Amino acid sequence: MSQPPLSRQIAALEQELGTALFVRSPKGVALTAAGHQFRSDATEILRLVAQAKRNAAATGRGEAGRLTMGFTMCAAYSVVPDLTRRYQRAFPNVDLRVRELMPNALESGLKDGVIDIAISFPGNEGSRFEARPLYREPLHLVLPDRHPLAKSRRIKVEDLSQERFLIVPRDQVPSLYESIIQRCRAAGFDPVIGLEVYLQQTIVNFVAEGLGIAFVPASMQRSQIKGAVFRTVADPPVIEQLLYWSPANKNPCLAGFLALSKNASRPKI
Repeated sequence: MSQPPLSRQIAALEQELGTALFVRSPKGVALTAAGHQFRSDATEILRLVAQAKRNAAATGRGEAGRLTMGFTMCAAYSVVPDLTRRYQRAFPNVDLRVRELMPNALESGLKDGVIDIAISFPGNEGSRFEARPLYREPLHLVLPDRHPLAKSRRIKVEDLSQERFLIVPRDQVPSLYESIIQRCRAAGFDPVIGLEVYLQQTIVNFVAEGLGIAFVPASMQRSQIKGAVFRTVADPPVIEQLLYWSPANKNPCLAGFLALSKNASRPKI
């Protein structure tokens, strides 16, 4: 650019700003204080424009942005910690949000787009969602530590026919409820239901207080609630945790999570 057009553009810019950007002398030109500030701000603007381009490209590839994962309490004691740790390591620029919700709330959250991923039990997903098995574990018997059977290392389900069971309501987690009922019936009795309790950790806590016995996912042993002991039974009920997502969800971060979750680690109990 020749000098006259450049000088005219500088003069027009100075007129628009209402201040001089350069001071002119026989020795040449130098930036004024306003000129130094303008150059600093302009450099930052160019940097932000370049960053915006990189951010947009990364977000489009699912390497940046936000992903919200909802899960049941049981998943919090099994697969969620490892998945969270590995996803944050693989995608450090994604803002991962986690929400612990009841199964029915997870279904609503997926439907309304409040969450991108749900980890929950079978039976609450509805046909509108994609689903994939994530983790399968046995149910263990939990007893008060002062219960006579607590001294036995392995217990027959038939020995529980006179016990009062704490259990999750059927309308909340049908698959978990039915797995317990059917295992008891296979042992020749219908379980006596003492209390219906929504949260598995609350069930374990109530058992520790002597309010009954229960079958809960084996990973709930990690809750380490004082007064509760866990025992295995022959041919235990089994429950799955499934990964759910909506096919209508266009969040680019979703693909990375789905790929990573194919190798969910089994928690140490």
